[in-house]
Amino acid sequence: MTTDEYERLAATLNRIPNGFPPVEDGTHLRILRWVFTPEEAGIASQMRLRGETSEELAERLQMPVRELEKRLDAMEEKGQIFARESDGVKRYALTVFIGGIWEDQMGRMDREFAQMVDEYFTKGKNKGLFDTEPPIFKVIPINRTISTEIEVYPYEIAEEIIAKAKSWGLRECMCKKQKGLLDEKCRYPSSVCLLFSSSPNAYEGDELTTSISREESLRILYEAEEAGLVHCSMNVKEGHSYICNCCTCCCVMLSGMVKLGQPHAFMRSNFVIEVDEGRCIGCGVCTDRCQFGALELQSDVCQADSVRCVGCGVCSVSCEADALHLVHRPSDERSTPPEDRKDWMKEKARARGLDLSDLL
Repeated sequence: MTTDEYERLAATLNRIPNGFPPVEDGTHLRILRWVFTPEEAGIASQMRLRGETSEELAERLQMPVRELEKRLDAMEEKGQIFARESDGVKRYALTVFIGGIWEDQMGRMDREFAQMVDEYFTKGKNKGLFDTEPPIFKVIPINRTISTEIEVYPYEIAEEIIAKAKSWGLRECMCKKQKGLLDEKCRYPSSVCLLFSSSPNAYEGDELTTSISREESLRILYEAEEAGLVHCSMNVKEGHSYICNCCTCCCVMLSGMVKLGQPHAFMRSNFVIEVDEGRCIGCGVCTDRCQFGALELQSDVCQADSVRCVGCGVCSVSCEADALHLVHRPSDERSTPPEDRKDWMKEKARARGLDLSDLL
């Protein structure tokens, strides 16, 4: 097996709605060589998103089933593929790069890998993922900063997302760890990525994820708010599996818009900050906390830029004068996310002109 195996895998990953676009200097292939052996790349390039048993895969790939099963289990351990077990039957599936392979290298990542991926994100700008609708990320507003008379949907409330889960996990932020390895240490807390599952005890024995309780999840959520981090999750109504607490200095998604000017890197919330000028005391604390440059003091009164505001509510948490609250954006500026992950992938595939029939 040669470089062709990596090129085939790269092409397969780019045919997933999330994308894995090639870059001219081949950095995308260097990343795959770091993560996969040629044999592993060859297997992964032929896998499907829907998942197959080892017997089904062995028949399709013309490989001895026991040998293949051993390889698949090792690949799952390395974070190269996804596997799930239901009713005693284990299925193995191809997984995405961002939101899958990249994050699952947390335990293996070194400076070399961090440098490659950082260069890749800068050069490739995540074409396909960040330049087409629908965005993969959506800002979740801080619930306590929303004006009390406003109707809020459950998928817009972080506490509701946490309450629906049956298992809760905590991970170190991959974005912050990557920047730290490049001597760009983040000033914000790093163990702030919350994971959720509809299955009990889902994170027991997971080397990358610490199993925590619902109460601990809420505590970490509120600590992240106080620290000035922005709640984000997948841009869907149902089936949220994580809440990332993000900063524009490290986060691949937030920096995609702020630093690279990619408007579809993430979706702002359906809210915008409103300033009660009669209450504002001009202290300037809120302007320091806003990571998007949406607030400034004019004649000692805070003024908000609704275009820059992403509706996170981080500024309002720090306002001792109670002069800042989130209100609904005008109806023509609000968006409704796809129903679930499957619908998101269908919409993204249509936007990118992809045919997923051979991956399902």
